[in-house]
Amino acid sequence: MQPPEPIRVLVAVRDPVTAVGLRTVLDEAAGIVCASLPESVTDVRGSVEEISPDVLVLDVALRRADPRLLPDLAASHPSTKVLVYVDHSPEECALRHMLDLGGRIRLSRAALARLDDCCLTSLRQSALGCVGTGADLHSVVDAVRAVARGEVAAGPWLACLAQIVHGPSDKARGESPISVRELEVMTLLAEGLSNKQIARRLGIREQTVKNHVTRTIEKLGVENRTEVGLLAARHNLRLIDEDDGSES
Repeated sequence: MQPPEPIRVLVAVRDPVTAVGLRTVLDEAAGIVCASLPESVTDVRGSVEEISPDVLVLDVALRRADPRLLPDLAASHPSTKVLVYVDHSPEECALRHMLDLGGRIRLSRAALARLDDCCLTSLRQSALGCVGTGADLHSVVDAVRAVARGEVAAGPWLACLAQIVHGPSDKARGESPISVRELEVMTLLAEGLSNKQIARRLGIREQTVKNHVTRTIEKLGVENRTEVGLLAARHNLRLIDEDDGSES
């Protein structure tokens, strides 16, 4: 019986030290063969066209710079599975942080659709997994193998996210989820804007902003609006820009 074909991997990560490290780790793993690092890491489409890898380890910065990259690769090279290398550890993820706060926090489905979280957005755009800064070597290898098999390779906390996305409706749960508007207010608090400035930016009344801030404080279980803004700033909370449909 012949051994299975090795998994062919292309590493497209901007930082050269990280790229070499990932390639070395994967090359030393049984059953995995890495292609040479591309001369132009920004020409991901050309590299995939030339190499046709089984798995592409893609820098999230390249996905952000080219919002059409993942959808286009999924359409033109469906056999290439994508594992996104994100620029934070799982503990630093804004979405994970909110979901891990003692089970108190939920996000509405509409809010999830607007949230530009790097793992969430990548999975929406056909990537099959994420691996982050500081991931141990075994986790990287396991993630590549899982993605090559067509499985989702992401942190266990995403199971909680899946329950939110596919579970009962917001009303049926009997809990009040964080809304799109409350997420918008959180991101503007992180910019240091006053209630009056937020009202002007969103085109709503200042009292409405105050109401959103009060409810958000209660849902997050924090003490004041400053803590809401600090939480959003610390975890780099971002929303998809609805004006042009792009994701930064």
